Amino acid sequence: TTTTEESEPDIVLQNIGIDSIDNIDINDYAVREFDTHGLKGFYVFGDTLSGGRLNPNFEFASLKDGTKAVSVIDGVVTYIKEQSETSDFEVFVQPKDGSSWTVGYDHLVNVSVTKDQTVKAGDPLGEPAVQNNGLTRFEVQINRDVDGETTHYCPTVLLNKDVKSAIEEKLLEMQRSWESVTGKELYNTDAQDPIGCLKTTLTPAEAEGN
Repeated sequence: TTTTEESEPDIVLQNIGIDSIDNIDINDYAVREFDTHGLKGFYVFGDTLSGGRLNPNFEFASLKDGTKAVSVIDGVVTYIKEQSETSDFEVFVQPKDGSSWTVGYDHLVNVSVTKDQTVKAGDPLGEPAVQNNGLTRFEVQINRDVDGETTHYCPTVLLNKDVKSAIEEKLLEMQRSWESVTGKELYNTDAQDPIGCLKTTLTPAEAEGN
């Protein structure tokens, strides 16, 4: 028997969670600790992090002031979590309440939605938070939960085919710009398939480096 979770169709993303890829702030300061700690201004899905962990999101770690975090899907805000340790919020959107799919938007301030609110793809959810290092950062994570097992999905894999090639082109151009501006080899775009994805999915254990 097929559970409703398993038979639910894949979600289709209309964007990658920010109002414009041009709002990524490409600068030397964001990569000043790349050589010592691997720190970057943008992390693709599957990027290696400290401790052998693998990045289970798109992490935008250097954004311009005024950037908005936007919903990647039409859906409903199912939960808003206050994070005292970082003084910001995580907002969760599902295609419908009780779906196996959840999109988490982490490190938001000035949250502009409320729990149970219906949102359209592209609707602003809040603003990325300024971190201790002065950079503006936020993460978008796509999760599917089936029979108690969570899978993290690379956002590019689930993009609407009408916008996929244009967004992949912008992602590729953005990574190349990081390298040309900073003079550092930050990305292996040849290993990304599709662009932005060193892996297409990760288990939570893989993301934790196990």
